[in-house]
Amino acid sequence: MSTIIPLAGRGLPADCLVFKHSTTCPISAEAAREVAGLATDLPVYQVNVREQRDLSNWVAAEYAVTHQSPQLILVRGGKAVRAWSHWEVRRETVGKEIGSGHAPP
Repeated sequence: MSTIIPLAGRGLPADCLVFKHSTTCPISAEAAREVAGLATDLPVYQVNVREQRDLSNWVAAEYAVTHQSPQLILVRGGKAVRAWSHWEVRRETVGKEIGSGHAPP
């Protein structure tokens, strides 16, 4: 199970996952359950896109990822290397691509 860390400011570790979540969307609620059940060593940060619009926009601009919600972004070496949105946010799909969650050497 992942521990979800609320994103409180502009700054993230070089290797992490960022989950952009809409508190009013049923698809996003399902994606949140999938993210919570993910087996990973990577820290998982959550941005509530409606309540934290400025942070949501910062994530999109900082990592050059077009905004979608729900959206899970894999950050490696300080760069977005993969993003999943809507029904793509599935434990089995994401888990296969991130492996153990350890950053490459």
